[in-house]
Amino acid sequence: MHRTISDWGIHPSFVYVCLPILFLAGSITLFLRTSYAPWIYVGIAVLILLQGCDVGRQRFLRQVFDRLTYWRIRILENMLMIAPFLLFLLYRGEAWFCFGLLGMAMAALPLRIGASGSTVLPTPCSGHPFEFAVGFRSSVGLLLIAYVLMVVGIYVGNEKLSIAALLWVVFVCANYYAWCEPLSYVWVYRLTPVAFLWLKVRSALGHLTIVLLPMAAAITCFFPDDWLLVLAASAVGYGYLALAVLAKYAAFPRGVSIPQGIFMAVSFVFPPLLLVSMPYFFRRAKSNIAIVL
Repeated sequence: MHRTISDWGIHPSFVYVCLPILFLAGSITLFLRTSYAPWIYVGIAVLILLQGCDVGRQRFLRQVFDRLTYWRIRILENMLMIAPFLLFLLYRGEAWFCFGLLGMAMAALPLRIGASGSTVLPTPCSGHPFEFAVGFRSSVGLLLIAYVLMVVGIYVGNEKLSIAALLWVVFVCANYYAWCEPLSYVWVYRLTPVAFLWLKVRSALGHLTIVLLPMAAAITCFFPDDWLLVLAASAVGYGYLALAVLAKYAAFPRGVSIPQGIFMAVSFVFPPLLLVSMPYFFRRAKSNIAIVL
């Protein structure tokens, strides 16, 4: 992690100081904004836990370490991941949520996410650029959780929870573009930079529609008075996903840097900024991809 931060061109000490401050500020803001904060907080912690459940990564650990050391590593990793969340929940007096999060950390130890055999989960994204086909298979559990939260929101009459689940889907799909493919995956296209970027954005938005449209339709049917809010959330989601695609290729073949990630996050929190960030990342991606194509 230390080397990765250095490769981004940022001194690691700066990140080590700022990250706890940002975490604490975000936690306080979340608990001030909604009464569902403990549930959302635990959900974020579970998402982080699932990042360590990749089947390829676990296979590598099993090959390198003996069985006892492997389980010690997995337990230590999970405890370190949830430690900041547990401390803040204890500070808030949410003891039951602490116990629940600890239970989920233990339950995640043997969990493996990803294809480990010859059986392949069918997706509606085959025959198109690989991001959604690969991402859908690795995150189908997270998408199901989002749909469950939407149904719970409809059942209890809380439209905000249902719309939050819709935005969760957007974040999950945007994460499909966090990984940069090898240069050859781009080089094989006989397209201009603009045509290539348009292909990627069009494919991303089309596949997002497949996942998002049933949710938006259901929320609108049960909360017809909030159709404008659903429409606005969906529009911001589409804009953010397009921004994620452009940001990926603006930094290609490296990953998105921390300053770029902050710019993207601010654009999501303040959607009018998308009118600035999207042209900026488009110009950067266009000139960057032209070198490869």
